[in-house]
Amino acid sequence: MSSDRIPKEYSEIYPLPPYSWYWRKSSALLEYDIIKNNIHKVALNKPLMVNLKKEDVKNPLLFTSLMWPIVGSQRLRAIHEIRKSDHNFDPLLHVAVFDKPYENIWKLWGDQTFANKSMSIQYQMWELVFKSQWYTFDKTESGVDMKYYENIGDELPDWEYKVK
Repeated sequence: MSSDRIPKEYSEIYPLPPYSWYWRKSSALLEYDIIKNNIHKVALNKPLMVNLKKEDVKNPLLFTSLMWPIVGSQRLRAIHEIRKSDHNFDPLLHVAVFDKPYENIWKLWGDQTFANKSMSIQYQMWELVFKSQWYTFDKTESGVDMKYYENIGDELPDWEYKVK
């Protein structure tokens, strides 16, 4: 689940692939073709959307080298929806981007069903480690545990996982 965490001191023994840090306006991220063409496949977390209208995005996002969010897809989808009616809503986001497409190793595996499942698990493990290392804000400004929104997102029925 996306709300899982391990203690920071333990997370550091599970290294992530090399990545670089950037600050990006959400509007710029939403213009990447991979995001523009696939953001609708991310389930819309309406409670998160309501929260983001009131409060800044606090914790960083993690992207593949192709600019698909491993961590932060629900926030980007919510921002995308908000911007449909409020083009001025354009939070500055702290993002980490993998330097290379490290997940591509799974494309070498002959059984593509197994490879796709393994890649999905790899993304989830990177998400767990990244959040455990870099999420410093546990609550919203109004005191809601941020895991609340993550748990809602996990339960939403209209997820489409394939990215073309």
